[in-house]
Amino acid sequence: MQQEIRIGVIALTDSAPFVVAQKTGFFEAENLTVELVKQASWATLRDKLAYGEIDAAHMLSPMAIALQLGLGGSPKKDVLAPLVLNRSGNAITVSKALAALISGLVEGETLGSALRAAKSRGERVMVFGTVFPFSMHTLQLRRWLRLNDVDPDQDVRFEVVPPIRMVGSLQAGLIDAFCVGEPYNSLAVNEGLGTIVATSNGLWPKAPEKVLGCTRAWAQENPEAMTGLTNALRRACLWLEGGMENRSKAAAWLSTSDHVNLPGSVLEMALLATIKGGTDPFIQFDGAELTEDQRPMFESLVVETHALTSFRPLDAIQFASGLKPFGF
Repeated sequence: MQQEIRIGVIALTDSAPFVVAQKTGFFEAENLTVELVKQASWATLRDKLAYGEIDAAHMLSPMAIALQLGLGGSPKKDVLAPLVLNRSGNAITVSKALAALISGLVEGETLGSALRAAKSRGERVMVFGTVFPFSMHTLQLRRWLRLNDVDPDQDVRFEVVPPIRMVGSLQAGLIDAFCVGEPYNSLAVNEGLGTIVATSNGLWPKAPEKVLGCTRAWAQENPEAMTGLTNALRRACLWLEGGMENRSKAAAWLSTSDHVNLPGSVLEMALLATIKGGTDPFIQFDGAELTEDQRPMFESLVVETHALTSFRPLDAIQFASGLKPFGF
C-alpha cells in the first residue's frame, strides 16, 4: 500500500534529490506517493512543518537547530535531520557598485574601513540579503564580512529576502549583495548584475547545507515511511553524484514550472560548474548521516547559530552536547 507524503521544498538547485527521487521512481519503489509542495519562503516552510501542514522538508541545517531550541520566534519542536542532502552550493554575490568598491581598495584600506568611512560621511549603510536568519547563508555572510574587516553587527544591515527574489532585489538596488543557494548566483552573473566574490566551500568547507527535516513525532508515527523516504533520497543523492549526464538530466527536470522554473542553461551552470577550475562540482550531494567524527564541525555550527541570539558560547556548547536532531 502506497503512503502519501507532502514534502515542502524551496525552488533551489539543491532541491534536486527530491525531484530526482520523484522522476526516477525511487519514491515509488519505497511505496511512497510524494507531493512536492513549493514554498514561498523558508519561514513559511518552517511554520508548515512545525504545525503539521507538511510531513517533511527540504531544510536549512541551522533551521533544524533553531526549531529544536525555539529560536527566533519559531515554535519549539523536536525535529530530526536524518540525512544531509548536500554540502556547499551557496555563494556571495555583490552588485557592480560594491564589486568596484572592493577592486578599488588601496594598500592599507579594507572593505570595513571603507564602509565605516562612508558611514561617517552620512552615506547609506549597505544592505546584505540573506534567505533566513538561521541559515548557513547568514553564517557564511558573517564569516566573509569579518574576513574583510567588516563588523556584521555595526557596519552593514541584513535583510531577509526569499531566494527567488534575490536577483530582482539586487537589480532594483534594494540590496547591495546577497548570499544564496544556486541557481540565483549563476542567474545574477548570467544577467550581468553581479559578481561572485566567495563560495561556501571557501568559507566553511564540507559544512551541511540542506538536510531532510521532519518532526520526531511524525517519524515515530510513520517508521516505514521514514525509512523509505531516507532510502529514496539517499539513492537520489548517489544518482546525482553519478556523473555529468545525470546532472544534466536533473537540470532539465528542475527547469520546469513545477520546480525552479528557470532556463535549463542556468540550472546547468549551477549543477555542472566546478570551483575555480577544479574537478569537483560546486554542489556536492551527500545523502548520509552526520557521523561522530563530524561532531566538532556540528558543535561549531551550533555555536555560530547561537551567536545570532543572546546565548553565550558556553550555553551553546552545553546545548550542542544534548542536541539530537542530527542523530548523534
